[in-house]
Amino acid sequence: MLTIPPSAATEALFDRAEAALRRMLAVEPRNAAALARLGDIERSRGDFAAALTAYRRLLAVAPDDASAAWAVAVLGGDRLPEAPPPAGRIAPFVRLTDFLPPASRDRLLRDMLAAGERFAPARVRVNGRIIRNRELRDALVLDKPTTQDVRSWFVPKLRAVLPEVLRRLRMEDLDLRRIVLKVAGHLHGHFFAAHRDAGRFEDQILSYVYFFHRAPKPFAGGDLLLHDTGRAGGGPAGAFSRIEPLCGSIVFFPSDCLHEVTPVACGTDFGDGRFTVHGWFHGVRRPTGA
Repeated sequence: MLTIPPSAATEALFDRAEAALRRMLAVEPRNAAALARLGDIERSRGDFAAALTAYRRLLAVAPDDASAAWAVAVLGGDRLPEAPPPAGRIAPFVRLTDFLPPASRDRLLRDMLAAGERFAPARVRVNGRIIRNRELRDALVLDKPTTQDVRSWFVPKLRAVLPEVLRRLRMEDLDLRRIVLKVAGHLHGHFFAAHRDAGRFEDQILSYVYFFHRAPKPFAGGDLLLHDTGRAGGGPAGAFSRIEPLCGSIVFFPSDCLHEVTPVACGTDFGDGRFTVHGWFHGVRRPTGA
């Protein structure tokens, strides 16, 4: 499954759907179904402020709506409810802006651009084999020696914010064992089809993506889509949260969440791409009361 970035035609569809829902809500302001759909549309186009407003209105209309309470917690930056809703729900995530000081962010970009020749085509695991498959993923990844240089100072930054991230995701019982770190570049046409980070290892539990690029932003697309969960069979629930790759921001989400990277459109210069430091935490949830 590959989801294209919002084109003019896609935006027009969103605009028409939003306009229709708002006309309906002008007549029926307590229409719970319309409020839920409006929130889904705003979230799928990446307007989290508008989505949060819709879900809060829904919660005011239906205080017992567990999915609305969950959505408000995720998008409002609050701690997740103790129990997830029984039906489909937003994939939980925590987004932090200005994760690195400007000097560190600029140094990272400068070093990665200088290491351009040490990036190689990305590979994926298919049926137990690690191969290059451009139908599933097209990107560049940095070699391990250079990545280790980044790891030496980046991992302490991750550990510093981890307590707050785990608190908001209700994962304070995580027994952390190992942190994996990779660096990737997405140039023109690059993407990553829908996948889950968890699967290869049973203890992959929390993923992260840090975005950085030149200013002003030299590319379009490259959005991170986090698909809703809860549909029978484990597939997408029909909606997703579109997270724009804002320079300097980092996103954390459970590794079993289905997610993808939409195609990037940019110039031919290597420095015009979308760059990330990403990876996941290995660990286990401690038994309650341990």
